[in-house]
Amino acid sequence: MIPRTEHLEQLAGEYVLGTLRGLPRARFERWLEQTPELQVHVLRWQNGLAPLDELYQPIQPPAHVWQNIVRQLDSERDNVTSIKSHWIKRHGWIGVAALAAACLLLVLLPRTLVKPFAPPSEVAVLATQDNNMRWQVSLNPDSHALTLTPPRGLNIPSDRSLELWAIPKGGKPISLGIISNTALSAVSALGKPIINGSLLAISLEPRGGSPTGQPTGKVLFTGSIQL
Repeated sequence: MIPRTEHLEQLAGEYVLGTLRGLPRARFERWLEQTPELQVHVLRWQNGLAPLDELYQPIQPPAHVWQNIVRQLDSERDNVTSIKSHWIKRHGWIGVAALAAACLLLVLLPRTLVKPFAPPSEVAVLATQDNNMRWQVSLNPDSHALTLTPPRGLNIPSDRSLELWAIPKGGKPISLGIISNTALSAVSALGKPIINGSLLAISLEPRGGSPTGQPTGKVLFTGSIQL
């Protein structure tokens, strides 16, 4: 069961920072594939922390660090040899084979049950006619969710909403949902015409969306999908 909305932000932060590990991380990645809202939280954390990468320069660790790593690996290898000898004496080679199979299962099972999270890739830029404002649009290939990053300073009347449309070649606009003008938005594109060359458009509609299922207000932003 996916946790409540108020906990998603905290979990997304732990995931991006790398403090969410083991089975909780694997469970989180399963949720991530299925939940556009969670993908937005992760993307927000990634975008927020990205500038920190520029503050630090890679350094060469001292020689003793590598020596300590080698020493620790040698110690662990000795422990494995000791365990193997104990199993041979007590259970014979059949027991050793069973132990090896169990270890292999522990290594391979998480990889087969948990599909690695594929980060969203940018597929479109939606711009005004004068190109002064732009939306960044990303697509998650696993969940088929579109994530939209609005431009700064985009204000709309309180009695209006922004609605996203997919327009296939030679077809009518298909609503993908209402989006925010101030925060990241995620909409499902499953079964929608999100193909190379199709158009995306954002129109200004009455609050809550178009009453007709087709754009009724001014189209503010447009752009083509490039997969």
